[in-house]
Amino acid sequence: MTLTTSGDTAMKAEQLYEASRRAITLTADDLWPGRGAVLGPQCPSVTSYVCSVTVDGEEMYAKYSWLGSSLVSILRGARGTWDDVLEAQHSYTRSADLVTRREYQHLEFLRELGRPRVCEGATFRAGVLFTKAVPGTTVAEEITARPWDTAALLDSVLLSLKELHGDQGARYLRGAWPINERNIVDVFLRKFNGPAVAGYVVGLGRDSGLPENERLAVVGLIESAVRRLLRLTTAIPARHRTAVFGDLKPEHVILGGHRLTFIDPALQWAAGPQPDVAKLCGRTLMLALCHHELRVERQITQGVLDTLSRYFAGMPKTDRVDRLREVMVLWLMDTTNYLTSCLSAPSGFPLSAHQRTLMSQGRRIATVVDRVSGLLIGSMTGLGLIDAIFNEVEHTTLDLR
Repeated sequence: MTLTTSGDTAMKAEQLYEASRRAITLTADDLWPGRGAVLGPQCPSVTSYVCSVTVDGEEMYAKYSWLGSSLVSILRGARGTWDDVLEAQHSYTRSADLVTRREYQHLEFLRELGRPRVCEGATFRAGVLFTKAVPGTTVAEEITARPWDTAALLDSVLLSLKELHGDQGARYLRGAWPINERNIVDVFLRKFNGPAVAGYVVGLGRDSGLPENERLAVVGLIESAVRRLLRLTTAIPARHRTAVFGDLKPEHVILGGHRLTFIDPALQWAAGPQPDVAKLCGRTLMLALCHHELRVERQITQGVLDTLSRYFAGMPKTDRVDRLREVMVLWLMDTTNYLTSCLSAPSGFPLSAHQRTLMSQGRRIATVVDRVSGLLIGSMTGLGLIDAIFNEVEHTTLDLR
């Protein structure tokens, strides 16, 4: 795979977006002829083209994936020219393993399982996944609004996944296609373990608006952290044991009334629930690091620490050391994946307000990843390692606030 992050993009974003909307419009008209399907604006997403669709007054969301790659990668030329992409996409949308088809199948299974409660997959056709809108607020919004409840919210999310993490989830995934395109380690290795890595990292943030000295500082920190994290991949054990939700962000869980509803599953194999714990807690910690109030940042950070401490304290001591290190490594890898995806987005790419804030706080976040990866290379283990890591997080963010 070739990644380009400097200079002009390999294609015009308008081409990609117009082709996405055309595919969604044609599919909606085919599914609901004469019912006046109306497409809303594009929703910020670095992975797939997503927009709202209203059919007879009912709101849904449409998702369209390009070759299973992120939109940023496609625009930067990872899959060739626009003609190359169009030709490959024609076959991809007719294949049995395209991402949106697998996501639809995963939603159907989770609805049968009953817990976690998931959004309804309205239908799937021609590469387009339609899901019904879920009323309520995301867990990310809830945490930002009442940061003192962070631990309780995170604990509720993880509790909802017990059935998926059990025998029924594993039994389903043995006969289904996992969505490894969203696997933390696979994404990390695609980004940082190939001949194009040096050029990719050096060009990060050139369209971000960061001052050049700030951008170069972020690049240096990422380079340092990536070298350590590549060494730490040995902390990630073999998979094919536990089914995990796979894309467990606080933005992907919606609280309506007293019920949690999950969206955007990417079921995949893992050695245990660790990838779900790592992504949920790591993305929540990014909410803290991007908040403008120190008091709120500390409350959210403490909530993440409380959830992790309870999670590991409930494990047998024989398992605790390895599982703790695994979660920490996955957290840093996912944070690095997410930060670099935002930094490599072309100028004008529709990023969310949180993603734009994330880029503006890139130096703080990259510093945390760099310093914590240094702790993981060391010999410290056990619950003391969590305390040391979060002390490092607190001191680093205070120094750079």
